[in-house]
Amino acid sequence: MADRSRQQYDAYCAFIERHRETVWRTCYRFAKSNRAACEDMVQEVWIALWLRFDQLKINAPELMQRAWLKRVTQSVLVDLYRRAESEPERLIPALVNTLPDTHVDYAESIDDLMSTLSDDEERLLRMRLEGYDAQEIADEFKMERNAVYVRINRIITKLRRRYGTGL
Repeated sequence: MADRSRQQYDAYCAFIERHRETVWRTCYRFAKSNRAACEDMVQEVWIALWLRFDQLKINAPELMQRAWLKRVTQSVLVDLYRRAESEPERLIPALVNTLPDTHVDYAESIDDLMSTLSDDEERLLRMRLEGYDAQEIADEFKMERNAVYVRINRIITKLRRRYGTGL
């Protein structure tokens, strides 16, 4: 590691040690006391702090450093929340668990769920589940990116109405 990189890494480690508890408490509250979710959030925050660490003025007063830490942490948590709300991948396992016959093959269950959707809805949801991002889907469907989010949310709402609200 070059001297500058080593110095930056050492400063980062010292910064993390000083603020470890603050980040943990913030994530724990945001995760609604779910320890596993909190640990994942903390890791995301540490990564974001490292990636943005060159923005922090190391010689700045502690109050300014804490304000920067709070901004980065909140930004990461809001991004995680938005991503979780817009990712239907979390939906399919929950829907499969609500089916009455627990011995049904997983693939058949998903096919059954998808068969309740229109062709466009199914294609859109499958693309999202296969990892296409919103812009790629928007290009494929010749629509605006925000419209993709709206359509996915409508599909999820439709499936929730049909299979239960606990999804």
